[in-house]
This record gives sequence, structure tokens and C-alpha cells, in this order.
Amino acid sequence: MKKLFLLFILLVLATFGWSQTEILSDTILNKSEISAGRKQLHLMIEREQKKADVSDGVYDKMIDYNEDISKTGIISNAIFSKTNKTVAYIENNEKDDLIKRKYLGRVIDNLKLFNTDFNDGYIDIPYYAQLFDQTYYVIKGIHNKNLAAYVKKNVNKAMYVISPLFDRDNDAMVALMNVMSEQYPDILIKKISTMNSASAADVVVEKAAPKNPKIILNYATSTAVEREIIRRNKSPYVRSIIKIADSSKTPLKAIFFVDELAKGKETISSIDKITENEDDYFKKLIVIRQAYITSELRKMYDKELVHVASKYVTSMNELHEQTDVIRFKSVDNLTATEIYYVMVYGSDDLYTSSFLGCFNRLLIRMKPKTGYEFLNGIGKDKFRTFLRLCANYNTLPTFLSTMQDSNKQALMRNFVTGLDNSLEGDLEGAVDVANSFGSITDSALMKVIVFQIKKNREKDSIGHDNRGFKIYDILYTMLTSSNDSITAKLGIPPITVMPYSKLINDSGIVYQQVFFYGDEDGKGVFNSYVNGFSAPDWKVDKSNDYWVKISSIKGKPVIIFANKPLDEPNDEKAQNALQDFLDENEISPSVIIHRGHSYHLSGTLDHINSRHKVVILGACGAYQNLSTVLNHSEDAQIVSTKQIGSGKINGPIIRAFNQRLLEGKDIDWVQMWTQLAKQFPSGDMKNLFDDYVPPYKNLGALFLKAYRKSGYDNY
Repeated sequence: MKKLFLLFILLVLATFGWSQTEILSDTILNKSEISAGRKQLHLMIEREQKKADVSDGVYDKMIDYNEDISKTGIISNAIFSKTNKTVAYIENNEKDDLIKRKYLGRVIDNLKLFNTDFNDGYIDIPYYAQLFDQTYYVIKGIHNKNLAAYVKKNVNKAMYVISPLFDRDNDAMVALMNVMSEQYPDILIKKISTMNSASAADVVVEKAAPKNPKIILNYATSTAVEREIIRRNKSPYVRSIIKIADSSKTPLKAIFFVDELAKGKETISSIDKITENEDDYFKKLIVIRQAYITSELRKMYDKELVHVASKYVTSMNELHEQTDVIRFKSVDNLTATEIYYVMVYGSDDLYTSSFLGCFNRLLIRMKPKTGYEFLNGIGKDKFRTFLRLCANYNTLPTFLSTMQDSNKQALMRNFVTGLDNSLEGDLEGAVDVANSFGSITDSALMKVIVFQIKKNREKDSIGHDNRGFKIYDILYTMLTSSNDSITAKLGIPPITVMPYSKLINDSGIVYQQVFFYGDEDGKGVFNSYVNGFSAPDWKVDKSNDYWVKISSIKGKPVIIFANKPLDEPNDEKAQNALQDFLDENEISPSVIIHRGHSYHLSGTLDHINSRHKVVILGACGAYQNLSTVLNHSEDAQIVSTKQIGSGKINGPIIRAFNQRLLEGKDIDWVQMWTQLAKQFPSGDMKNLFDDYVPPYKNLGALFLKAYRKSGYDNY
């Protein structure tokens, strides 16, 4: 009888899990059972906690954060109390040594992440509070076998970071991916091959497909592991992508019509017929994009339309010496709307004359509509880009003259309204507005613009829209302050002068790095550039296989490294060899110069870093890449051109710049530009020079710098 009673007790204990009673003590109950290996992990945790503790200069188990009592308390609790509670839970409740090591390793990683960010000067307090708190509750949930319910209620970035702890818990991973794949589809779709939960991977594929069908297509047609993950998916949308992959003659174009295929509006054969003809393809893309203008696919269509529009633009640019009949034949059968999209999507590369030719054709073909009616007819899509182009090319008065004064003023009010509420959530509209300021000469219109910006600023201030207020406050300051006072008010470095002291290194040397490319034009420009440096001021060393070194003989020390334009693709090899040499010798150029066509520009931009203070981009349309430069070096002063990059202009700019360096002078851009303008008083050379934009006229760059300094990073 006693044996039966004991057996019954054991069964009850097993059924209700009493054999794994949860211990919630904040301290480790039996430290003598900690293995030697885990003791090392404990020491690492203590070491990282001490690093965090001393970061404010005092060992007191309090991490002072900007003298903010609330934030100090939150982060100190996470680093010390919550971490110690998590460690105690691991040691008191888990039995398996490997499991304990895995969990302790996660705690160490959390602390290291915090210390790295704290050393870099920025801590996201809510994120780190979540990270340390959720690590504790995830470990607790795994132990109690009820994690999925907790994950469903607490999906965020921190939960994703610690998800390797539970990547074999199918229910918890599916709960996580259901939400995360909505927020970060482009990131998660690239990780499906590493997901231990097949169901979670399937969720990511299904959620990512409507937002990025191209990457699903790429995987479906590859031989990688992802191919089978995609092809097992049952989602009708994913099945439509697979159908395109298997049946379309032009799948890379057909993918842009996947919505139409999935909804039964098009067939594979009808789509292939459209994609076979460039004009039909372009026209249909515009129609589709308009239909799905607010959908997740908007940016994908934008990117493809830039690519397709560039073919029209390239044709017009290359035929610039031909008659207009020949030159503009490629756009002859396009409507006003289609020409409009060629202009706004091809804006990066349009020659001045190409823009003007399209603009004139647009005005003719939009009749009898006024400009106001035309823009309303396309939902004012990309109209800020179009108006900025008109301002840059001095055609804004002509376009506005097609409409009544009341409509003209209404349009300009719209131009500067809603900048904080774009569909893309970016700053493209605000940058377009800022860039247009220097080109609008109509004082009456400028009064309308200033008044509307002030009105929008006040509205966002009253509505506590901090982001909107900041956008309009910066624009208002730019319009109502002088060059000398703008930078002081916006809290950014001066834009009219680059101090010589900021260009030299600790040894008093100004280092420059110049990028050349291996096409025929690049070789010619390289020879011309190098030949411009001669005795008695300069010494040129050509002994290296990959680069030349140009050193000043007279005046202040200036050393220029320029890669040799070896035949493509060896030009990139030369650039990388030079970069390795500079890195190995701890040489950090403060000046970077691009000499080459615009299609090579991305290669140079990849090398820009925060140590570059002056960036000179001599490529056609390089002005459109200001935000890319500022992403790498937020305080860089940029020289670029809106239109044609010409060696006849680049050369004098670089010579004038270097002469000031030899004399040890600050680079006074206003003074330097005034003197350069005298070299190009009239004709084609003046037109070319006028397209070059010095740092103090880079109003779009000025706006972005000020916005970023304000603490926002949406762009």
C-alpha cells in the first residue's frame, strides 16, 4: 500500500512539474556548484558591468546619463539589478551546463552591446531597458515552456536581437516573425536560410513577397538554399512570383506586374508582350505605379523607372550635337505625362539642353491644360522634384505663367506644405524645397513661400509635431537669415569657409586622395591632371604600379595620392591597393576628389568617411549625391555640379584650391568662387561654371546637416 502511495505522489509531481520548481531569488543560492568554466563567464559579466559603471568616472553602480535622473535610474537598473537577477535565475533554475553557458553568453553580449554604444556617445534608453528585461523573461519563458504567449505581446527590436535563445521554439519564432517581417521584410528575408523554424521562415517569405517581390524572384530562380524555401510556400502571391520565374520570357521586367497577375488582370503572355517593347513597358510602368502609388511597391517602381527613364535621357544626351528632330526622336511618341516622368526620374543625368527640349515638349503636349491642372491630374506626383528642376534650369517662371495667379500661389503653398508627411516618410521633398531657394527670383512668390513655411512651423509647434516643426524651422531660418548667421542658428559648422587647421593632420600635412577610372576619358583626364603639377612647386613620383604621389616642394606641405587609371577592372584594383597603403600607414586624407563620369561616382563615394572635410565631385550631375556624401561625413563641404562635369572647370577649381593650401590659407569659398567666376565671364564656359555649386550654395546639404544635428535620423 505504501509503495502505491509513493508511486502516486511521484506521478503527481511529474504531472505538475514540481520536480522543476521555479526559484525567483535575486541571488545565486548555491555558488559552490558553479563550474570553473561558468565562473569565467561570471567574471566577464562583472568586468562588463564595471566598464559600464566607470563610464561616468565613478564606481557607484549608477550610470549617470546626461544628469537625467529618470534615464540614469532606468539604465542603471538594467545593467546591474536586472542583469544580476537574470544571472541568478539561470544558476538557480537551469540544470544543464551548456544551457547555462548559452544564457550567460547572451547576458555578456547584451552588456558588450551597451558598452560599445555608450562609448560611441549614444544610447537608446528604451531599447536597452527592453533588451535586459526581455532577456530575463525569455529565459524564464523557455524554462516554464510558455514563451510563445510572452513573445506575442512583446515583439520589438530587442526581442529579435535575443531570438537566437529560442530559435528552436516554433510557436515563439512564428509569433515573432509575424510582426517583425511586417516591419523589416528586407532584412529578415535574407536570413530565411538560417532559421531553424521552417514555419517562421514561411511566414517571412509570405509577408516579404508583396513588399519586395524582386528578391523572392531572385531566390526562386537561384540554386541557393533559399530556392526550396521559396518554392514550398503556399501563398497565392508567392505562387504568382514563381509562375513568373518559370514561365515569363523576361522575368526581371515581368515581376513589376506581379500584382496584376495575382489579381487575374494580366496573363504571362500579355505581360511578355508589354515588356518586349521599351515604350510600352515604360508607359505601362507609369500606369501601374499610379494605381499602386500608396502601396509597399512604390519604391520598387521608382527604382525601375529611374533605370528605364535613363535610357531616354542617355539617348538625348548622346545626340546633343544632332538636330532636335534626331535628338528627341526617342520621346516623340510620349504623352505630356510620360515626358514628365522622363524628366523627374532622369533628373540626375539630364543635360541642360535635354531638360529644356523635354520641357518645351511638355508645355505643348499638356495643352489645353494649365500647369496647375496638369499636376493635379497626376496627383501632384513628384511635383516638388519637377518644380526644383524648373527652378534650377530657370524655367519655373515659364511653367507658372501657364496658370492664373491664384493657382500659382496655391501651387507654391503646396510646394512647401506636407514636407513632414510624405508617403515615403523621407526628406526628399524638404531637400527639393531647400535646393530651389537659390533659383527662385520672383520676390512675390518668395513672400508666399516664406509666409507658408512660417505658418506650417507654427501649426506643427502648436500640434507638438517635433519632426515637422524642426523641418520648417530649419527652412525658415535658411530663408530669413544671412549666410554668416545661418550656421550659428542651426548649430552646424560654417559653410562659407573651410579652416586650414581642419585640413592638416598632426604633422601639419594636408593629404588628398584622387580617384581616376580606366576608360579612355579617365586616362586622358589623369594625364592632364598629373601634368598640371610640375617644378618648382611640385614633385611627382610615378614609381608605384598602382598610384602616383604628388608632393609640394614650396609652401606648406601638401601630399596628393592618385590611383592610376588602369584598364577596367584593374582601375578598382589600383584604388583598393592605394586605400590599403593609406590605411596601413595611418594616412587619413582630409580631401577626396572624384575625376570621372557619373556612372563611376558610386565607386568614389564608397570610400568617403568622416575624416574627409572637403569633397570635390567633378562628375556630371554629382549634385544629386549630396545626401550620400553626408551619410559618410556629415560635416563635409562639397563642391559638385548640377549638370556637365568638365575638365575645363574642374582644373581651375582644383588649382585655386591647392594654391590656397600651399599658402596655408583657409578656403574662403565665397572669395575663391568670385575670383573663379572672372575666368569664365561669358558663353559656354560661363554656363558650365554656373552649374557648379560651391559649399555655401549647397542648400539641400545645408538642410540635411542641420536636420541631422537636431537629433533626427530619418533620412
